[in-house]
Amino acid sequence: MAYVLTGHGGLDYRGHPIGTDFSSFWAASRLVLSGHAGNAYDQIKHYAAQQAHFGEAVQYYAWFYPPPALLLVAPLGTLPYLPSLIIWLVATGAAYLATVYRFIQRSDAIILILCFPAVLINTIHGQNAFLSTGIIGTGLLMSDRRPFAAGLILGTLCFKPQLAPMLVVVVLARTNWKMALGAALSVCSLLISATLIFGLEVWQQFASIVPVSRIWLEYGVMGFAKMQSAFAAVRLLGGGIGLAYSIQALVTISAAVLLFLVWRSSASLRLRASATGAAILLGTPFLLDYDLVLLSLPIAVLAAEGLETGFRPYERTALACAWLLPLMARPAGFAHIPLSPEVVACLLVLIWRRATQEGPKAVKPPSDTVPVLANQSQVTSPSTRLC
Repeated sequence: MAYVLTGHGGLDYRGHPIGTDFSSFWAASRLVLSGHAGNAYDQIKHYAAQQAHFGEAVQYYAWFYPPPALLLVAPLGTLPYLPSLIIWLVATGAAYLATVYRFIQRSDAIILILCFPAVLINTIHGQNAFLSTGIIGTGLLMSDRRPFAAGLILGTLCFKPQLAPMLVVVVLARTNWKMALGAALSVCSLLISATLIFGLEVWQQFASIVPVSRIWLEYGVMGFAKMQSAFAAVRLLGGGIGLAYSIQALVTISAAVLLFLVWRSSASLRLRASATGAAILLGTPFLLDYDLVLLSLPIAVLAAEGLETGFRPYERTALACAWLLPLMARPAGFAHIPLSPEVVACLLVLIWRRATQEGPKAVKPPSDTVPVLANQSQVTSPSTRLC
């Protein structure tokens, strides 16, 4: 609240838009509503739409999302900037809270869920990590009992496709073809809808921005300290682009293998789903610190498992590090100390260890159950019966 009150005209005390990255979403929405959706992929025209509201001195916030994302943000421009930002954060934040709560099922954890440092980072940036976490968590929790509906939900993640590849591993591990069918139907529906509404030319305009987004990734236009992937870690330490892609590929494959083993195990659904959250964060080269909201899923589940069955070696330390990671990742990056890949990988390994060592749980008989005795005559007398 103090952050908003110290601002003026939609700008904070530094002269940046309140909700920084949300200015990109809102400007793209205004272009959609004016009938020029494709201009969101023209950096000059998209920047002009931001300057029209915030002034010429405002810095540029890019738009690299595919056309289905324009469907998502289209309604945002129907409201003035600040009310739109507030509604966006409240709606997506509620989805985040409800999703993580379903994983941990503890009312005393609600404050901790809301106080996770990544929540503050995503809120300040007005970003979409609340929404992507809600989609991933909800879809995965439905994947066993309602796989087709789960696929329909997970397919909406096509607005942020860099987070989706690990979901293919989930499908293959469980041979969950119903979920794959639902996801394919969802993605196709969104692609067709975007094409019908915005026209075929919007895809050509999107294709023109893809090389630009690659430059932003490879040369760290937004700063490698803000990025949290293995690729960014190598570049932050001075490694070349080829080496960075090679290390990222190695990390991605390793995470995919662990995720496959977790989903092939007899572990609980929430444990399997939480491993997916960690693997997704390891599997993409384009990852920013607000995306660490997704880390709430493995943190919540590993904490819940520890409270219920006892913590195993290193789990408490890993949880503490993971909890503080969103707060420390960017400052550590400015000091050329990448932290995120190691911490996230540690969480995934700990979850894999729990999942693969978790056998079928024995059913404990209720304390008032009468045991079966070899000598039936022992229970014929009222004096020997258990109450």
